[in-house]
Amino acid sequence: MNRRFALILSIVFISGFTQGLLIPLLSVLLERSGTSTFLNGLSAAVLYIGVIVAAPLVERPLRKHGYVPVISFGLALVAVSLFAFPLLPSVIAWMVLRFLVGFGDQTLHYGSQVWVTAITPRERLGRTMSLYGMAFGLGFALGPLAAPLVDVARPLPFVLSGVLTIIVFLLIRRTKNEHPSSVMPEELNSAASRYRLVLASAWFTLLPGFTYGFLEATLNASFPVFATRNGYGLSETTTLITTFVVSSLLMQLPLGRLADRYGKRKTLITVLFIGSVAFAAACFFYMNFGALFLIFAVSGMALGSTYSLGVAYMSEQLPAHLLPTGNLLAGIAFSLGSITGPLAGSLWLTLPPSFYFTLFVLVLSTLSYLLFRARKSEPASQFEESEAS
Repeated sequence: MNRRFALILSIVFISGFTQGLLIPLLSVLLERSGTSTFLNGLSAAVLYIGVIVAAPLVERPLRKHGYVPVISFGLALVAVSLFAFPLLPSVIAWMVLRFLVGFGDQTLHYGSQVWVTAITPRERLGRTMSLYGMAFGLGFALGPLAAPLVDVARPLPFVLSGVLTIIVFLLIRRTKNEHPSSVMPEELNSAASRYRLVLASAWFTLLPGFTYGFLEATLNASFPVFATRNGYGLSETTTLITTFVVSSLLMQLPLGRLADRYGKRKTLITVLFIGSVAFAAACFFYMNFGALFLIFAVSGMALGSTYSLGVAYMSEQLPAHLLPTGNLLAGIAFSLGSITGPLAGSLWLTLPPSFYFTLFVLVLSTLSYLLFRARKSEPASQFEESEAS
């Protein structure tokens, strides 16, 4: 159990490292080559399109072949794409490769996430998913540090990330394969029926994933533009974003433990409220770097675990045979948030500066209200009783 979980965390770390490396590295290289801002941004969005395309396609292979083959396929696809980047230096080719990276990342994340939620006791889900989120976040934070290696040798950062991916690929291939629960009522044999049941009984547990994707993508895409327009330098802007990421890593495990003790729903409502208050304060202090630094630190500590706590909450609400479907929909929700966030952020940039952070307040407070009002689905025990019968 410990070795298997450590391997899954290693896979998630490498996935975060790859994404954290590619997003700034490819943007800089395209900028250096004179690519238009629009085409550069469109190229970056293609990765998330790959994630969404992969999402509905991976559940059936996972149920049929098990975790190891599905995760292995995702790792192999990412590794091949990484090695191909320096060999195919064109905008169109990089769009295709980014799509493949997004497809592979969704595949390996989906397999890893379902595996973790399936093998973890419900009373430890918060802590376990926090470690899962921490592994990805740490990789995502360290990835950009490898980007300057491109000035030493152009292929070097791609090769480094590719080699790390191959290493975890070889390790997972030596791991005993397992399958998700195959015990399923006959009426749920079709994917559409499983989607309807998850959405009907646990739709509210998918909202944290959407919100975190929205928040993360908006902070990385539109906030730098907002900061630049309001007189902040590049170093100050990156410091604020890094503060959010680092503070979220520090609180992943403590929040997971609190969620296990006091409940995922209560913890989510609390941290979303804290995040709303923090960003509401930013509407008044957006010109004060010191105040923004403190606001980003507080909001990062509160909101950094939103996705992992949402998955843990969802896993409590669903029986084992619906966990693959629930994790699939959680991934789709995150990707939709990642695409919607920058679009909404670009619209908010047309408003007066003091209104910019109201976008975050609106999204976070709405989610908090919906979670507070949502009816809980049937207890897992009732599902399990129906399975046994």
